Amino acid sequence: MQCMSSYALDLSPLENGGILLGWRSGEDVTIVDLRGPGPQALHARHCFIPDHSWQDAEINRAFEASGGDLDYLGDWHSHPDSVAEMSKLDSATLLRIARKVSAPLMLIVAGSGTDWSARCWKGHTARSFLRRRLVATPQKLTVFDPPARWPGPIIT
Repeated sequence: MQCMSSYALDLSPLENGGILLGWRSGEDVTIVDLRGPGPQALHARHCFIPDHSWQDAEINRAFEASGGDLDYLGDWHSHPDSVAEMSKLDSATLLRIARKVSAPLMLIVAGSGTDWSARCWKGHTARSFLRRRLVATPQKLTVFDPPARWPGPIIT
């Protein structure tokens, strides 16, 4: 949360975002790392376009550095001075990701200054008679706050 809030605050009131990395275990998903938008990303008041080439390279680098342990889980982005709700553009983005990745996440941080909150959805496609549609299910989001004497490095 601190890292996403920091990224969000850096460009507020413009949107910022990136990718989520971690593990899947059945229905459980654990986010252990994230990346920002990349150096060629474009930022606007109500959307941003990530640097996809840079993000793909970061996903591959994290996968290799973890010995194949870390996986791409989905995307995160900010809604400065707004609420953590998915827009039509967010839903379209999650649908596009869900066509390539099984059960991707869309995490949105919203707020301003030092007051940011987050909500998360898991997407999947459902085939109707004429087309595929997105089903976005809200996810319980638990932020792990390690104790001061945590036995290992903390990923930030």
